[in-house]
Amino acid sequence: MKKSTLVVSGIAGTLILLPAAALVGLPFWLGTEAEKTYQTLLERASRSSGLVLKGKTYERGWFRSSAETLIRYPGLPLELTATHKIDHGPFPLTRWLQGDFSLTPIQARVESEVRVAAPAGQGGMATLPPLTADLTIDLRGDGRVRITLPPSRTQGADGARFDWRGMSGDIDFDREWKKFRLELQAPGFSFTKASDNATEVSVSNITLRANLHEGTAGYLFGDNAFAIGQMNFQSPPAHVTLQGMEIASSTRAVGESVNMVLDYKIQAVNAAAEHYGPGQLTVELRKLDATTLMKFKNEMETIYRKDLPPAQASLMTLGKSMELIGALSKKAPELEITRLSFKTAEGELQGKGKLVLDGSKANIAENPMLLLTALSGNLELSIPPGMVRQILAPLILSDIESYRRTGTLSAKERANLDPATMAKVVDQALPLYLAQNPFTRNLVLEKDMYKLRASIRRGQLLVNDTPWHGALPSLPQ
Repeated sequence: MKKSTLVVSGIAGTLILLPAAALVGLPFWLGTEAEKTYQTLLERASRSSGLVLKGKTYERGWFRSSAETLIRYPGLPLELTATHKIDHGPFPLTRWLQGDFSLTPIQARVESEVRVAAPAGQGGMATLPPLTADLTIDLRGDGRVRITLPPSRTQGADGARFDWRGMSGDIDFDREWKKFRLELQAPGFSFTKASDNATEVSVSNITLRANLHEGTAGYLFGDNAFAIGQMNFQSPPAHVTLQGMEIASSTRAVGESVNMVLDYKIQAVNAAAEHYGPGQLTVELRKLDATTLMKFKNEMETIYRKDLPPAQASLMTLGKSMELIGALSKKAPELEITRLSFKTAEGELQGKGKLVLDGSKANIAENPMLLLTALSGNLELSIPPGMVRQILAPLILSDIESYRRTGTLSAKERANLDPATMAKVVDQALPLYLAQNPFTRNLVLEKDMYKLRASIRRGQLLVNDTPWHGALPSLPQ
């Protein structure tokens, strides 16, 4: 009986000790896995971001490890240092001691600080507050990181002040580093000039969103959006406000090709008493070969990582760019402006256009001159008369003022130049100035709108169906 009792007690003790031993050993094993994940993340982040991330140190303990990473972008004299405190799973004990009693098993939880290592002669940058990142890696290896950059104020030697109002956001990624979701928000910043203590530039409500996944040839497909709620430029007495600006892109795979939509929007522009907007430009890019794009990306990163002299790097970049254009042209890629709209008090500017680069029967990479014959397309602009008047009126008024100063106008004529008369003179002079201005002379009046049509065929530029032999028409400044 005693023997049986001892056997049972031994079995029970073993059953108790085995889980206990497992719980004690599990953090060490998960710490090993966390180190592998850390090294993998460095390699994949370097490959996909263009940054150079180098693990400087890694000290692995039983329940907690520490690491340090150097981060830099090739060609820039700026280096970041990231320090990490890594709590091993399945339950981060140090977090429990801090009152965070989460019971969800994890592989690791990482607290990071990223600081600027100031380059020579730029010590002020080292005073910037560190960016903090709180990363959780689950048992599968997927991760979520919470990023925070606290508010700060930097004052230059001349008294100019830069106020940063902070930033926060989340980044999610999978263990294969093939799916990403990012959302960042920043209240904004302002720059104040020291001389008059007036705010020169202020930006508010900044957001950045992305939802991406790796697809054909390793290319990242998905959606990106960058938006600014409001931007103010002030240089007394001038004051310009831009509202509701957004740049968005959407990239989709069509077979082995990439189709992309770029959308630029602005809700309003206010300058003094003038109001403009909304405006929108939508551009679609089609038939871009994914493999060619990724090859170009990798080759460019290789050039940047070599830290070559600027002249040599520029020459190599130009050569690779020509190779890219030649390779992409084999599939006859298209660029189409599907929407161009900008509203003003005088009416709405509208436009559309399309370009096709068909190099399927030419070797553009070896002979760049073939680019002109491979390119074909058209562009059409519709401009309201009131906007044309705004372009030409300053030129007419400038000439009138010149006549006034030189005495070309009689005393009686000068005395009669009240605002109403000046407006009539501008209207009467418009047809003459329309033909003289290098931009407006290409406009044709059709149904109460001025039109400009341009096309390119076999290397020849046509403006309003007439071959163009001079300099390209330039838009008004």
